[in-house]
Amino acid sequence: MTVLAEEFQTAPRLAELGMTAADLLDIVRVAVGARRNAVMFHPASAPGLFSWLEGTGQMRRVFLAKESWELSRRDNIESVYNPQLGIKIIFQNAERAGDPIFEPLAANRKGAASARAVDLGQIEMFPEHRIEKERTAAELNATVWILFVEAEGQRVRAEFSCPKAISDEQYAGFHERILLVQDGEWDKPDPQSVDGEPPADYEVTVTRKG
Repeated sequence: MTVLAEEFQTAPRLAELGMTAADLLDIVRVAVGARRNAVMFHPASAPGLFSWLEGTGQMRRVFLAKESWELSRRDNIESVYNPQLGIKIIFQNAERAGDPIFEPLAANRKGAASARAVDLGQIEMFPEHRIEKERTAAELNATVWILFVEAEGQRVRAEFSCPKAISDEQYAGFHERILLVQDGEWDKPDPQSVDGEPPADYEVTVTRKG
């Protein structure tokens, strides 16, 4: 498994995938802010729900503004898809993310549709097994990448990773992990509004190792 953490490693790899770290951190910022919009009167599931709703929404705002990206809901999986690159991105709340040693853990169980999407997507990881397919089949066989976001109180960690499979309703093994935010790299909470626009006088700082 490949784990990339330093900017000189992550920047060129993300560029190959049609994005920048800033694109992904923008989505993380909005998801973290949405989670913190939950108050005591909301249902217990509200923080995770708000994070997923706004994280997915911001993911689409970011990527659909770029060339070749499309909104996808195939198999009831909310995502974005790039037919030219053959990749699909899913936003995922995490119990653990951004850890250089331990693999990420999804905050909720993954069902049969998610498992099928990941399994089919691995065809594209190995060119010798690539098959000719129509547009629908191409999307079904897109390589799946997950934007994992862990946010608990002041602690925020995130990564962008490509899973190998889903086993026992959880991601099981990864081909590649790109660490975006590790412990101590997210300086302060983000009072993000649900419309995706931060207050004008507020700035989120993410420090990176040199």
